[in-house]
Amino acid sequence: MTKVEFLQELAKGWFGNSQQHSIQAQLLRQRGFGKLADKIAEESDEEWEEAKKVNARLIEMGVTPKVELVEYPVFTDIKEMLEYDCKDAAEALPEMSKALALFDDDYVTKSMIQEFIVDEQDHFNWVRQHLSLMEEIGMENYLIEQLG
Repeated sequence: MTKVEFLQELAKGWFGNSQQHSIQAQLLRQRGFGKLADKIAEESDEEWEEAKKVNARLIEMGVTPKVELVEYPVFTDIKEMLEYDCKDAAEALPEMSKALALFDDDYVTKSMIQEFIVDEQDHFNWVRQHLSLMEEIGMENYLIEQLG
């Protein structure tokens, strides 16, 4: 995979994931789970900004970005949503880390991807923490905590 192909795929993924999280945040808010909706909406905004950064970098590199997005499933079951996010992040982190080698001669892009890795790791840790919390206190108690 070339540098440009990797960045285009990254932008497609961030744009798609942003839309997925935006829809899921709205669904959560409609059901009264405001705390969880706020966190998921924040994640959506971060992913949108990351996609825009990737496209800006492509333009700086002389490449015209494509308007595409990866399709992601929308979940109504909260545990399934978080399990999917956990799996998705667990797969994305090694891929992004491996891709860093493509940018050994491009500090700007490499630094940007390293920031994305840190953000993705934070999200992965948050999701794992919430899945563990569900197990520890039970789903009903977890959902009560997410109201508001």
